[in-house]
Amino acid sequence: MRKRTARWMLLAASLLAAAPGAAQAAPAANQGLAGYNLRVWNLVDGAPPEIWALAQSAEGYLLLGTGAGLYRFDGINFERMLPRVGSFPSNNITALLALPDGAIWIGFFSGQVARWKNGRLDCFLTSSASPVEQFARGRDGMLWAARSGPEGGLFRFDGKGWTRVSLGESMAERQTRSVLAARDGSLWVTTDRQLLVRRPGATGFTAVRPSSGAARLAEAPDGRIWTSGAGKDTPELASTPVPADLRAPLADRMLFGRDGTLWQSVFSGGVLQVRGLDRATPNFARLGPLEGLPSPVAVPLLEDRERNVWIGTNLGLVRLRPVSAVTALRLGAKPAGVFEVAATDDGTVYALYRQQLYRVRPGAPITRLMTVPGHATVIEAEGRDLIIGLRGRVLRLRGDRLERLDMPPPPGDVTSWSRDAGGTVWITIANRGVFRLVAGAWRPAPIASPLAQPQAAHAVSGRGGGGWLFAHDLLLRRGGDAFRLLPRDAQPKVGHIHLLSFGPAGMLVGGETGLARRVGDRFETLPLRSAPDLAGISGIVQAPDGTVWINTVHGLIRTTIGDLDAAFARPGMPLRLQLFGAGDGLPGVAQQDEHRSTAVRGGDGRLWVSNTLGFGWIDPARIVRNALPPQVVIRSLTANGTVYPAPGTIALPAGTANLRIAYTALSLAEAERVRFRYRLVGVDRNWVDAGSAREAYYANLGPGEWRFQVIAANNDGVWSDEGTTVHFTIAPRYYQTTWFRVLAIGLGAGLLWLLYAWRLREQMARGRARAEAQIAERERIARELHDTLLQSMQGLMLRFQAASYATEPGSQAQALLDSALDRADDVMLEARDRVLALRQIHAPGDPQPLIEELARCLAEEGLAVSVTREGPLLRYQPAQLEQILAIVQEALANVRRHAGTSAATVALRSGREGIAIEVRDSGSGIPPAIAAQGGRHGHYGLQGMRERAEALRGTLTIAPATPHGTIVHLIVPR
Repeated sequence: MRKRTARWMLLAASLLAAAPGAAQAAPAANQGLAGYNLRVWNLVDGAPPEIWALAQSAEGYLLLGTGAGLYRFDGINFERMLPRVGSFPSNNITALLALPDGAIWIGFFSGQVARWKNGRLDCFLTSSASPVEQFARGRDGMLWAARSGPEGGLFRFDGKGWTRVSLGESMAERQTRSVLAARDGSLWVTTDRQLLVRRPGATGFTAVRPSSGAARLAEAPDGRIWTSGAGKDTPELASTPVPADLRAPLADRMLFGRDGTLWQSVFSGGVLQVRGLDRATPNFARLGPLEGLPSPVAVPLLEDRERNVWIGTNLGLVRLRPVSAVTALRLGAKPAGVFEVAATDDGTVYALYRQQLYRVRPGAPITRLMTVPGHATVIEAEGRDLIIGLRGRVLRLRGDRLERLDMPPPPGDVTSWSRDAGGTVWITIANRGVFRLVAGAWRPAPIASPLAQPQAAHAVSGRGGGGWLFAHDLLLRRGGDAFRLLPRDAQPKVGHIHLLSFGPAGMLVGGETGLARRVGDRFETLPLRSAPDLAGISGIVQAPDGTVWINTVHGLIRTTIGDLDAAFARPGMPLRLQLFGAGDGLPGVAQQDEHRSTAVRGGDGRLWVSNTLGFGWIDPARIVRNALPPQVVIRSLTANGTVYPAPGTIALPAGTANLRIAYTALSLAEAERVRFRYRLVGVDRNWVDAGSAREAYYANLGPGEWRFQVIAANNDGVWSDEGTTVHFTIAPRYYQTTWFRVLAIGLGAGLLWLLYAWRLREQMARGRARAEAQIAERERIARELHDTLLQSMQGLMLRFQAASYATEPGSQAQALLDSALDRADDVMLEARDRVLALRQIHAPGDPQPLIEELARCLAEEGLAVSVTREGPLLRYQPAQLEQILAIVQEALANVRRHAGTSAATVALRSGREGIAIEVRDSGSGIPPAIAAQGGRHGHYGLQGMRERAEALRGTLTIAPATPHGTIVHLIVPR
């Protein structure tokens, strides 16, 4: 919704209609309104028409009773309120009362009374031509309503309904115009005839004095009751003063602010502000269409929790917000030129604009002092005097008298004036450069380092002048009688230099792109990323208390020496500051065409600044600060196009994909400057800085419980500690439920188990098939050995036997043949044993029994083998047992053939990982060359052992033993 802001200070019409090109002092009567910023919401901005009643809800919304229904306003958006239960009997609302429990009482022009609570609307009283004028709530919680018209009167709510309270027998007493519940417990009522009061503890009303039907009531902060009707004042009751151009009773509504200011909406149109009711002559200020009201028809008045004054009209809504600054002078209707400002040693502030010289003494209002005789180009303080530069001459203001200085005419228009510690006068001449007064003559300043444009150099104005020059972005320092350019790396990096300032914070340089500070013989610069508001500096004031004021294109900045030290020490760290701009009473921006400070400090502590719209002041001792943290409200959640009201826990349906959360903060002072932070617990790890955005968006949230938090800061940066929270749940789809997940996990585990079982069965079948094939092959080999090789050997032995019979008995040949036949029998027996062994490995088992059987066979051949065991028996497949036995047999055969020893040991150690078999002998040991080559050329025993170990997925190592012998170590996993 578009908002239009009337950012101006409220001055008298005569100020705005000043002579062309001239600025005028603000009349004293209007200084009260000048302390407020006025903002208007017109009908085109969304404001409802015909605003007849105002209230502030328990949450902080501004409630508007209008001719078009009930509205609420959060400072940004107007929202029409419609009940979820019940309906409005009329759209024309004339009275509102908001209670702390959230209930809202609504009075209608047609006479009905309704109560709104938690979206439910209950109606009371019947329709009649008796409008509801006002509501009141007593100290005891009793509710009262004043109703005018034929069926009017004073009504009281008894908890169930409204009943009329008798005030008299005449019809006049039924025309009740105003009701007020005072803080002391008394109840005041005005009728068409008299003003009545019911004292605390009394049961009836007492007439106080006659009254007209138009009289209104209001209670001042000190507890005194005021009426808009005429009458004799008493200690407890007084009549409001009336300006000379009006007559009593003049108020349609009355309101006392917490500061004691009286506001009245006037029957004749507009709003009247009255200050100083305790004085004989109060100050009146009138606010009407010329001063910014959208319409002269203004009725309801309200002061909210943040001390903003609200005015309802038939064509829009108006807010008067207290501000810290006051614009004392404004540029004329045809502005030309700028304000020149200066402050003398006695604290007097001077302002010069187009030959008009103004003066402000400490604690006094600004006054026009005189018209300067000629076009003035500069004013500068010198002690308690004021130097005024004119074309071709220089004047001194001493007291109220101007006098000409005893010096030669300057060589042009003087744009700056200063006097150094030695008393030498330095001036800047427009387009000609810097001059000094030496021996009664103006001489150009010697510049040792030439500049591209020496005529663009400017002398530093005021105190500290004469020691420095600046031209564009370069700074020069005087040494003796000449100025020398600082080295490039020592220059302040602030762009075009506007001014230099000397004070408690040191030497500061203000320029187009920031602020610099002198440290030793160089300058350090505060970058704009640390303080973007420091762009376009044209004024600096260093106060004695350590406060530093900086006038920039963004407004007037207040900071401290400590904050500057911290920012300079840590580049990139944001500078702590407070910014005062148009919304704080200083419209316009700092003047940028000067080389002197556009801000000065008066003797009473007030800061005076000139800007593009006028000349104003701010009192550091009376800064308006909004210390009330905003109350945050979550308005609604929108999920997949459906809007859900925010209060309570919100249950969202399954399949919710897109979520929008609308929230607001009820700070009405400057709602557009409210800042937000939010987070969705479980999604956002840290707070999300949303700026001024009032909506948060999320997508693809899963099912479950969620918690959204939002906090806000008001226009002065005061954060709400807790903010507000909304809980919502998203229902899961069937495939997101726990039972579905458990079922899916179970099915998945079952499928994996079936796959594992199938794979295991397949592997076992393959193993059995492989083992059966190996066993069948061994049996075939055994049969072949038995049927071919052994039978052939048997036939050969028979022939050798025949040969033995043919030889001479007892001869040597017969003996040799008999010995060979005996050896052949041994070979036959051994071959039969090997065939039997091949036939015996046909079932899984542990390798130990096979190794022990092998040891018994080797013992018959002369090799003693001892077998030891540690650990449990393991189960290996027949093919694995065959490979293990072959490796051990080959190792023991090598011992028998090559080790030169008749003993060996076989140690078995088993565990969960598998079995380790170690064959050890104490013979001559394996030669190093053979160990390095992995075997003897033409022999394949060692290579075969390694290949069998790889087939078992095991490891085989062969190494010399200590002190002699060989160790064969085999590890076979399970």
